[in-house]
Amino acid sequence: MIMAFVCRAPHAIMAVIAILAGLVWAGGTARAASLVVDVETGQVIASDAPNHLWYPASLTKMMTVYVALSEIEAGRLSFDDKIKVSSYAAGQSPVKFGLKAGQVITVRQAINAAIVASGNDAAVALAEKVAGSEEAFAARMTAMARDLGMARTVFRNASGLPHDGQVTTARDMAVLATALLRDYPKHYPLFNQRAVTIGKRSRGTVNGILGSYAGADGFKTGFTCGSGYNLVASATRDGRRVIGVVLGSANRGQRTIDMTGLLNRAFASNASKGSTLAELGQIVTAADSGPAPTILSAGKCTAAVGEDGGTITSAARLSGWGVVFGAYPERGKAEQVLKSAKDSLGPLAKGGRPAIVQKAYEGTARYSAMLVGMDQQAAGKACKALWDKDVYCLAVSPQVLGNPDSVWR
Repeated sequence: MIMAFVCRAPHAIMAVIAILAGLVWAGGTARAASLVVDVETGQVIASDAPNHLWYPASLTKMMTVYVALSEIEAGRLSFDDKIKVSSYAAGQSPVKFGLKAGQVITVRQAINAAIVASGNDAAVALAEKVAGSEEAFAARMTAMARDLGMARTVFRNASGLPHDGQVTTARDMAVLATALLRDYPKHYPLFNQRAVTIGKRSRGTVNGILGSYAGADGFKTGFTCGSGYNLVASATRDGRRVIGVVLGSANRGQRTIDMTGLLNRAFASNASKGSTLAELGQIVTAADSGPAPTILSAGKCTAAVGEDGGTITSAARLSGWGVVFGAYPERGKAEQVLKSAKDSLGPLAKGGRPAIVQKAYEGTARYSAMLVGMDQQAAGKACKALWDKDVYCLAVSPQVLGNPDSVWR
């Protein structure tokens, strides 16, 4: 893994410096980046690799909403404007709210679904409403990032789904969070909502820090295999507000622990010393020149459970067409089979979301290894490719996936 890191670095000397600086462990996994800042003074209380590039995952949606709010404040958009959901938006990979192509929602509903439920479909629908296409909107996002002083951030999509060119830093995400508070204070409560309802469908917040930390009242979570578990949180105590950023935690629980420690440290400090966010942006070292790390390898990610693309473990969250690779008495075996099937499928697995779902079969617990969230054609092609290799595969319709009494073997 370290060798791969060295090969990807722009210059061999940079890779050596990065390793010596401690940006990777002996096992090759990049450590988490973090930062906590006092909002009133702008002083950074603590930071770790604050300028190192990272994949933002669904923290991206903070900028998606920032751009939308800028349009609303300029009078070019309103919360009540209607959005007709395109097939492209509806077809985004999970996590998504469950919007259907042709469905009409409001701008407010799209913003709420993007923030609260981290809906990739809602984020893309909002982007298309504002800029006509997600690509054009992403260019707007990057331009806005530069205007705000987010010098190392580049956006390629509105959702945060994996893209090698979409990167940020802990420092830049703190700048964005500060800008949301400063520029749109009356809209900040959007980030403190606990549930969102559109039509007959409701989703609870994916942001657990809102309920676990006294004084926390907003911002966003994120997860992809590349990024690990990310979180931006803002909290107040005794009239003082701080913003914390954690990038690359190993799991949800560790992310909460990391953020709790950051916020506690901030409230215990008088923030009288240290660089400001603006000054910190000028301190980019050789160690920050490395590429964004991949936090979870394919095998570890298969076992992960995340809000932005981790493995589904609840049958209630299955959607679209699925392909089943078998059911096994041990979860570990199901994970191995799922990884092997994904590797064998290659590009044909793109767009499918991994799932390990426990079902009872003849009184015995079995773990089904699956890819879900696919369309019928993609599911059919995937199974045909595996059949040609004498590998078991079963294509399952949305009706069967949605039936709680269905059992797959």
